[in-house]
Amino acid sequence: MKVPSLAIHLDRSDEFKPNKETHLKPVLATGIISELFGEGVSVINEDTFQLDDRHMGQLTQLIATDLKIEREQIIDFELSCYDSQPSSLFGLHEEFVSSPRLDNLASSLCSLDALVQRSKIPLEQRDNAEIDMIMLFDHEEVGS
Repeated sequence: MKVPSLAIHLDRSDEFKPNKETHLKPVLATGIISELFGEGVSVINEDTFQLDDRHMGQLTQLIATDLKIEREQIIDFELSCYDSQPSSLFGLHEEFVSSPRLDNLASSLCSLDALVQRSKIPLEQRDNAEIDMIMLFDHEEVGS
């Protein structure tokens, strides 16, 4: 799937606030290609949970195949997508880091790991003037 970039400069209103539910939908397939190549997906006869009305048949077939179950056994699902593009260095001298999910969560984990590793050094080998400490606040990147 791919989440297309928004061309927010095309919106001439004073204040454009993208709606994550409607403006950032991932693109999986086109309707016509799904019809051409989706012949392996059969319609659910007694679709009590309206799976065929609410979800793309090929996607639910892919999920069922992966789980080794029948498509009719799927009641509902929640699909969380993430960026699978690998991290990389860029810039004239490769001085920039481009990485998905590079946020305070990664920094918090590295800080905590460093603190744990430091605690394994015997006290007599440490400088007495040093205080080992990190501060992590209850925020979206750290968790509740």
